[in-house]
Amino acid sequence: MTFLEDGHIYLSENGVIIPSVSEILHFIFPDKYKSIPEYILNKKADYGEVIHKSVEMYEHNLKVVQKDEAFDITTVALDLNDVQQFSLKQYLRLKEKYNIKVQMQEMMLNYKDIYAGRFDMIATVKDFYSLCDIKTTAELDKEYLSWQLSLYELAYRYMYHTPQFDKLYAIWLPRKGYGELVEIERKSYKEILDVLKKFQERENTI
Repeated sequence: MTFLEDGHIYLSENGVIIPSVSEILHFIFPDKYKSIPEYILNKKADYGEVIHKSVEMYEHNLKVVQKDEAFDITTVALDLNDVQQFSLKQYLRLKEKYNIKVQMQEMMLNYKDIYAGRFDMIATVKDFYSLCDIKTTAELDKEYLSWQLSLYELAYRYMYHTPQFDKLYAIWLPRKGYGELVEIERKSYKEILDVLKKFQERENTI
């Protein structure tokens, strides 16, 4: 599978475009962002991208240097402002409080060429083997996250023939707010397959 950054496109081995998890979620929640102006969505997306990058870079730096130095290197490299630094510090607080040990970050997944995506993090959280997603939204949509993480989990299990994760979590780092670790309920296998069937039927009629 190949990912094209320009256009956010996943391609199968034979060059066919694979729908993304985001497209599946838009199918499930067609009106989620309908009332929000595009410039605000773009601004929020930009902020979220910076925080994702800062967490990813911090964890990479942590493999070779101590915590304080890893934080300093990350903030300088990404030129984080005070608000962004505060969000990263909230992540560090949660990391220590819940003993979050990152195992894997930003891996691409493909479920039978039906959909593809890229999860944020696999980690042990309080000794539970967990799939985690980082969110920076003002409010946390648990139902949306339930579908998102469940889709990632199904694709991961399909690709690597593993049992389900012990837990699914949102690492919630709202802008100017205190971070929280929130457990997310998974969707059943049947629920996911029903939605995928409806999505494919819709796609075949377009």
